[in-house]
Amino acid sequence: MVFWQQSGIVQLLMIAGLLLLAAGIRRIVQRFWDIVMPDSMVAGIIGLILGPSLLAVLPFDTDFLEKVVYHALAIVFIAIGLQTPVKAKATGNARSMAIGIPLLAMIQGAVGLVVVLVWAAMRGSPVFPGFGLMVPLGFSQGPGQALSLGKAWESMGLADGGQIGLIMAAIGFGWCAIVGVPLISIARKRGWTEDPGRDPDSAGGADARPPPRELRLPPPGGMEPLSLQLAAIGTVYLLCWLILWGAANALIEKGQLVALIFGFHFIISGILAMVARRLLDVVPVPNRLHDGLLGRIAGTTVDVATCAAFCAIQIAVLKANLLPILVTTTTAGVVTMVLCVWAARRAFPSHPFEHAVVLFGCSTGTMPTGLALLRVLDPELRGPVATSAVLGATAAIIFGAPLLLVVIPAATAGFPGSFPGTVYMALGMILVWSVVLVLLLRFAAPFRIMRPFTDFWPRG
Repeated sequence: MVFWQQSGIVQLLMIAGLLLLAAGIRRIVQRFWDIVMPDSMVAGIIGLILGPSLLAVLPFDTDFLEKVVYHALAIVFIAIGLQTPVKAKATGNARSMAIGIPLLAMIQGAVGLVVVLVWAAMRGSPVFPGFGLMVPLGFSQGPGQALSLGKAWESMGLADGGQIGLIMAAIGFGWCAIVGVPLISIARKRGWTEDPGRDPDSAGGADARPPPRELRLPPPGGMEPLSLQLAAIGTVYLLCWLILWGAANALIEKGQLVALIFGFHFIISGILAMVARRLLDVVPVPNRLHDGLLGRIAGTTVDVATCAAFCAIQIAVLKANLLPILVTTTTAGVVTMVLCVWAARRAFPSHPFEHAVVLFGCSTGTMPTGLALLRVLDPELRGPVATSAVLGATAAIIFGAPLLLVVIPAATAGFPGSFPGTVYMALGMILVWSVVLVLLLRFAAPFRIMRPFTDFWPRG
């Protein structure tokens, strides 16, 4: 028994069982194919229902599941960072995608901060600004980042911050699956969709990455290829831990700053991975990293983390914050959907709706959920839309950096004494950077001013 108790192995085995159950349900119930809800999300919803928050059939340990989601985020960033860098030239569609993703995140952040100000005025006491900023974190970044920063904010004044982050991300996934698929059906009836595999103008450009090298067997006594990829990821994460440990010792008297640094562990991990990849490309040492295996590791980690995130949700926290969460997420979801459809023909020269539906999926979930919506129209993801979406999402990291590195720290600094001044300052920053992104969208991307502005699908 000692090897099973408090080891977390039972928790992981239950997640594995739920993932297999969800895969079986998808095969048996064919309508799940039409819903395009990822198996990991189905598994997580089943786990939430059977978990301690509702039926109490499965004895999930919420603290352990939150740790899984926290560390999984860094593993995904490292696995992606160790892959071959994108070298293809960005096209007009990709530029619009690169600017559109962070612009929508900024607008979602503004919606959340306005709700914070209204909520604080109604109850007569400060509300931690991070609550509002959980909208872009949960919707546009996914459960990993929302949980990571939410946990860091718990010591700064946001009660149950990690749980609120998971709930926001789960609602974002719901918007993607429940609203995205009917939106595609409406678009088909109105003739907005095109054949995503047809590319007469080569709008998508070349593949984002060259084909992966052939996977070769190791030499006698050599390490298995999969083991080597895992060892590389683990080594980079160890370096990240050493940096975090050094920062914690150097800033031992500044607990809030240390918590915030640990919340940004995924950024540190991603940077270290990209640096390591470039070093391997220049040093005279055989590079045995394999993009295909690294991608599989990242995908598996996302599946486990998504399922764990749903299973870790505590319904009691949702009930305690039900009204502000519903108001915030509903407003942000409606605004995101409307802007994506409105900008479709204006921002994307070819396959406008197909690009818009990916943009909506990325802005209510993650890149995989955006591509999951696209699979309704392009089942094999062979068309140019998937390629330009990948290129755009990669470049979006640069344009979205001010939100993570400037706006969020500024909005949450000095709470509660700085409230509401820091919120107004953050809103000002969001306004300024949003204007910059709009100008870039107009002059650096193929955005067209098409009238009337009230028309969602102008024919001009």
